[in-house]
Amino acid sequence: MESVPTDEEGRTFHLVYTEYAVLSVTDPALAGQPFLAAPNEMETFLAAQLTAARQGTETAPSLDARQETVVLLALSAGLRLSVLLGQRGAQDATAVLRYRLGRLFPAD
Repeated sequence: MESVPTDEEGRTFHLVYTEYAVLSVTDPALAGQPFLAAPNEMETFLAAQLTAARQGTETAPSLDARQETVVLLALSAGLRLSVLLGQRGAQDATAVLRYRLGRLFPAD
């Protein structure tokens, strides 16, 4: 849920983050900086969490943790951008994330 800017402070943070991300792939001086490793680290962490949840029977046994990780990260990035661009509000974006997480972790 942290990936969605829900207030002015979060909006500022995500705008700066997005600007730096663009710079890190367009400015050769920034290309070698550790910033570019952060998405891979988050993917590894989230995949491990989903794997543990699957092993603990909190999700379907057929869950592909790596694929779901990619989906969740892409979904959150897209929702973040849609909020920053004013396409949807933060509440709508978090509702979409909650919907997806609810399908991964059903209550029943």
